Amino acid sequence: MHELGIMTDVLDTALRVCEENGGTKVTKITLKVGLMSGIIPSYVQSFFDVISNDTKASGAKLEIISDPAVFTCRKCGNTTVYDALGPEYVCKDCGSPALRMNSGYGFQIVNVGII
Repeated sequence: MHELGIMTDVLDTALRVCEENGGTKVTKITLKVGLMSGIIPSYVQSFFDVISNDTKASGAKLEIISDPAVFTCRKCGNTTVYDALGPEYVCKDCGSPALRMNSGYGFQIVNVGII
């Protein structure tokens, strides 16, 4: 349930952007969510809808861009990309489980739409 705390920070940021730019309403927020971040995208809009009620962001839609997990194999050096969570992660070239994660664990506000 760490999504609630994260979405509180997103709301605060969106409201600050709106205020600093003379906006009257936040209409859309684009988020980039890493596959391995532990954030469940289906929860994000629900939490946001509750905490943004009676603010300039009430009714704003969230667009979620999925950031796949990208790994480098420590054995063969090749890159493996996973677009979905799985029970295990191995190099798609050599089958080694010795992987180093390069991306796919982050969370970022990409854009805040205001009017």
